[in-house]
Amino acid sequence: MPEIRPAPAYATFINTFRCPPEHQAEVVQINIDIVEQVARASPGFISASVHRSTDGTRVVNYLQWETVEHLAAMQRSPEFRAIGRRFTGLIEFEPHEVEVAHVADAR
Repeated sequence: MPEIRPAPAYATFINTFRCPPEHQAEVVQINIDIVEQVARASPGFISASVHRSTDGTRVVNYLQWETVEHLAAMQRSPEFRAIGRRFTGLIEFEPHEVEVAHVADAR
């Protein structure tokens, strides 16, 4: 299970991918492929989770990296770019860097 770390030094992102319902499964898979094939092996990666809206029109990912620079380096990699090209024509992208204000769990 990904851990949400409230450390202010970490770079946290919530990204929304708007898409037609017929493309949602593909957009989910592209996000998973980026996480599993590129991000997990990249320096500075902490965690990621991929979510899909029940109406089929959104995919949201939650990412944490040690620094923004670590994320940027991963995004410059040929592996990321090859997978990322699969988004072409499928999405409208809304990236958001955020700060974790509070974390709670059942413990």
